[in-house]
Amino acid sequence: MQIDHNLIEGCRKKKRSAQNELYKQVFSFLMNICIRYKNDYETAGASLNYIFLKILNNLDEIDDLKAFPAWIKRIAVNQLIDEYRKDKKDREHLIYVEDHRPYNGYGKSEHLGEQKLDSEYLRDLINKLPPLTKSVFNLYVVDGYKHREIAELLDMSENTSKWHLREARIKLKEEIIQIHKLIEQ
Repeated sequence: MQIDHNLIEGCRKKKRSAQNELYKQVFSFLMNICIRYKNDYETAGASLNYIFLKILNNLDEIDDLKAFPAWIKRIAVNQLIDEYRKDKKDREHLIYVEDHRPYNGYGKSEHLGEQKLDSEYLRDLINKLPPLTKSVFNLYVVDGYKHREIAELLDMSENTSKWHLREARIKLKEEIIQIHKLIEQ
């Protein structure tokens, strides 16, 4: 992602056209991050809007445009973690009920045996994980955080972070094995 210096300057001067253009340029990048942490497109979009507002409000902090993608990714992940913490109290009283849906044919083929696990289906599998396990999985596997960093972000021990990652891998492996059993039938 290459961002023009003049575009950033326009955003710093609060020019709507520049802000709109920047939004268009970073939308896909940020939405891909948001959708990994949210269960649906609408809540991911709402989070993206908060993230973009933070980006606009803090543009004076960034001098090196080569670091811009990493900088906005960090803002996005931090916002999503903050939202997780904020909603944590509401979720604590809910009982997680794991949804065991069979493979529902996201692939292009009409024959179950020929269908492939595509990224949309894998995202659905990850979204079925409990919220904290899903966050740890995304932070570690997708975003490349270390367990120490995850522990600090999510206010847990490193061992708890490792446990959640292990649980995510076990659950995902079980789901994929079930899919392969269906395909082989």
